[in-house]
Amino acid sequence: MGVFLRYAYTLFAMDSIDELTGLAQDAVAAFDELLQRALIAQPLAHSLACRSGCAHCCYQPEITVTAIELFCVADFVTAQFTPEQITLLMVAPPSPVGPSTDAAAPWVLVACPLLREGACSVYEARPLVCRSINSYAVSDCERARRQNRQQQTIRTYGPQERAAYLTLDMLQQGIAASGRKAAMLNLAPALAIALGDLDAKQRWLDGEQVFKAAWATL
Repeated sequence: MGVFLRYAYTLFAMDSIDELTGLAQDAVAAFDELLQRALIAQPLAHSLACRSGCAHCCYQPEITVTAIELFCVADFVTAQFTPEQITLLMVAPPSPVGPSTDAAAPWVLVACPLLREGACSVYEARPLVCRSINSYAVSDCERARRQNRQQQTIRTYGPQERAAYLTLDMLQQGIAASGRKAAMLNLAPALAIALGDLDAKQRWLDGEQVFKAAWATL
């Protein structure tokens, strides 16, 4: 747990722009350490079905991220994408509609704006929620995408999900402890804000509610 503990202490003291991407990378290292320990204690039942080009899980009502993860994605996009591609991401899509009060009603699933030809274009910088997703059977994911996702059971390796959400919880606790808003963000509109405002990082560090319009609803 060494990486995880060092990361937790560092997070509470963040006070510079340069630290943000490093903190996101530390979070991934903490997640990886937890996952490796889990794989030893509770091995996979069999190989996971997740493969490059399988993108059923990239269709969601929202993809939720912390501000620290968001800045990491934005930095990756700024460094790797063309100006034309960045401009397209700066136009936030309409907010999707979540599930109605009717349990049988499907969600409105939309493709992640970072999905390119069936693959994640920011894979190295993908958020923890994306790292949490896994499946033992592609057929489960196909069915969940066709039907109401909330009514389907996808057979997963649970420890991977728990490792990601434990790390996310630490991220949120650290953000809150530093006096900043710890709300989860909807990736698409939050990314549009971050890419369109060169001062977004500093304003967020200064305690401004830069991403209020992109707070997640689910």
